[in-house]
Amino acid sequence: MTQSALTSPRTLMWCLMVLVTGLSSCGPKPGVEHLDALQRTLAALDSTESIYRKAPLESAAPAFAKADSALMAIEAQMVGLIVNLEQGKPFNTLDERRRMLRRQPGRQRRIEQELDRTRRQIGHLIEAIVDGATVDAEGTPIDTAYLNKSAGDELRIAGHLIEEMGIALKFLERGTLDLDGVIQAADSAARALTTIPAQP
Repeated sequence: MTQSALTSPRTLMWCLMVLVTGLSSCGPKPGVEHLDALQRTLAALDSTESIYRKAPLESAAPAFAKADSALMAIEAQMVGLIVNLEQGKPFNTLDERRRMLRRQPGRQRRIEQELDRTRRQIGHLIEAIVDGATVDAEGTPIDTAYLNKSAGDELRIAGHLIEEMGIALKFLERGTLDLDGVIQAADSAARALTTIPAQP
């Protein structure tokens, strides 16, 4: 007695393969586990940028120029003069302000460039995951490993960018806080030290 074609081992194996394939095609799309983190990171970028844009970013370059010019004038005035730690405090404070402001223009340019790039890359990555894209714009196959690496890279870059905006705001605030007062204090200290009568 021959076994029915419907119940033969080969037919059962074929039916099982069809079932598994059908279930796989209905499963979650590759990379979907990264969507929440990517979307939250975009929101964090927007929030941090909103705060960053409200700061007087354009004041960094002129403030640095003012601090640098004042310190150069003071140093020229005090050539050959030796001061102790206490006497040097006003000059160290001015130099600290100058160093905080010196890299601000370059830092702000990098932030501008990275904001645009990072937001665009994360947006493209979210779109690729949601659409179930199989290749990227350069024709590179998109698979689980690709999505894991891309998501990890962009989340890391975005985290550094958010941190960099915080540093820029902190240095701008500390560098410009009462800068005229700091310059005046250093200048007054220099004048006092250079007018001390020479000891007999």
